[in-house]
Amino acid sequence: MRARDGLSAPVRALFMDLVNAGELPQSTGTAHDVQGEAGGIGEGTWVRFSLQMSDGQVLRARYRAYGCPYTLATCEWLARQLVGKALAGGDPAADLTAAVGIASQWATALQVPAERLGRLLVVEDALRTALQAARTALPAAQRRARP
Repeated sequence: MRARDGLSAPVRALFMDLVNAGELPQSTGTAHDVQGEAGGIGEGTWVRFSLQMSDGQVLRARYRAYGCPYTLATCEWLARQLVGKALAGGDPAADLTAAVGIASQWATALQVPAERLGRLLVVEDALRTALQAARTALPAAQRRARP
């Protein structure tokens, strides 16, 4: 069911509580930060995900985004979903699917209209890029953690 503003209840609730928007605090110990970005402001949607990782697990997830309420709510929902997830460090697309599903599933869960699915694909690209960075950075972070 949609309200007068056209937003679904899940999107409205998330959009009103964007607690994971912003930058990550600086990592300490064996944790390392990775980022992934997609889209562009001129295209109407830009997203950057930042993940704080340790031993292949997401400790914190933050995002910065420019876009419609659906874009921001989806980023918030994903940031909440990712915390505590262990990523295999294999194929980023497989890791993404295993951790949080794919854009069409997010659209269903959040009741995002089909005409906004393109925005969610930008979100998916940004998150996949962050997971690729995590895959690349994980061995280096593990080497730095050893005495």
